[in-house]
This record gives sequence, C-alpha cells and structure tokens, in this order.
Amino acid sequence: MLRMKERVTISIEPEALEAARAEVASGRAPNVSVAVEESLKTTARRQAMREAVALWEDEYGPISEEARKWARRELQKAWGEISSSTRAR
Repeated sequence: MLRMKERVTISIEPEALEAARAEVASGRAPNVSVAVEESLKTTARRQAMREAVALWEDEYGPISEEARKWARRELQKAWGEISSSTRAR
C-alpha cells in the first residue's frame, strides 16, 4: 500500500540536526527526513509502552524488577533483530 507523506517545515536545535545527519552518515537512515521520522516513531512507541505498563500495574499491581529486566532484554533482542534486518534491505 502506498502511503502519502506530508511535507512540513520544522525548526530544531543544531545538536538534534547533527544527530539526524549522523544517522544518515552511518547508513542507519537514508536521509534526514527518515532519521527524524524514526526518532518520532520511537518516542511514540516508548510512550505507548509506558501507558501499557501503567494500565497493567493499575489492574494487577507493580511489575517486579526481575520481570522488567527480562522484558528489557527481550525488547533489546527484538529491536536488534528488526534493525539488522531492515539495514540489510
């Protein structure tokens, strides 16, 4: 499915722009727009995860530190697999 993108103009701090350019220079992003878009998506995913954890804890109580460590490891493995598979394209 072809998804339309919307062109916008933004102002960002020079350090943030350099971080996006570094993503491009390292090959992790094809251009600055994609680097910024991926950063925004990551922020949104993290916020969604925080909200999901809060809902879980409201329903079932606090998540143990052991369970949190396990989840972090699993998420890091999953994101590592996704990142390396997308770079290979």
